[in-house]
Amino acid sequence: MIETEFRMLREVTVWNEAPYTVPNHDYLLNKTQERCIAYRKNGSTEWEKFTKPLTFSKTRRKFKNLKEEIPSSFIKPFQDDPWNNTSYNSLESYF
Repeated sequence: MIETEFRMLREVTVWNEAPYTVPNHDYLLNKTQERCIAYRKNGSTEWEKFTKPLTFSKTRRKFKNLKEEIPSSFIKPFQDDPWNNTSYNSLESYF
């Protein structure tokens, strides 16, 4: 990856009106298309890469640029195993 093609943002939005705590995360964006390539959860050191870039909106949110090295390793986002889902297991009674 070439550093000039990407930029990293940290969300600093203050969520006063939310009745619960809203965490702010870090985002890795493609500069030219403003698409989100990966994100790092608040309090984590690991970047999670999306399978394909997502549309990213900065509307009504505040960010600051991060001056860190662009990550070179990523983890896959956690996904539940669909076969552990009870709706799949309940289909067994129909066969």
